[in-house]
Amino acid sequence: MEGQFESDKQGILEQQAPPAYSPGQLQYDQPPGNQTIVHIGQPMPSDYFALSIIVTIFCCLPFGIVALVKSSEVRTRWSVGDLAGAEASSHDARRWSFAALFTGIALITIFFVIYFIIFMVALNSY
Repeated sequence: MEGQFESDKQGILEQQAPPAYSPGQLQYDQPPGNQTIVHIGQPMPSDYFALSIIVTIFCCLPFGIVALVKSSEVRTRWSVGDLAGAEASSHDARRWSFAALFTGIALITIFFVIYFIIFMVALNSY
């Protein structure tokens, strides 16, 4: 038994021949590391990325940033095969985008109402 492992001690190992494959059989050799997962039949959930950018710029910056983060999570989760997580992030991105939109509309409306009231008071005081 000892002589059998003598080549292993010296660092010399016999090369084994690869398994034989028939001509119609495909062989898949994938190197270790990243793998691409292809989703067949399941479209990627909407990421609301454009809406989140627009509301970040024009409406409400804090809510818009959260919407941007959630919308980027949709693509990340979908690309790694987490369909349920991608759908949850899509729902959150939509929720935060609309929260930013409605908050921005409310703040702009309040600003114009206050501005209009101050303007009317200033006109009536002269």
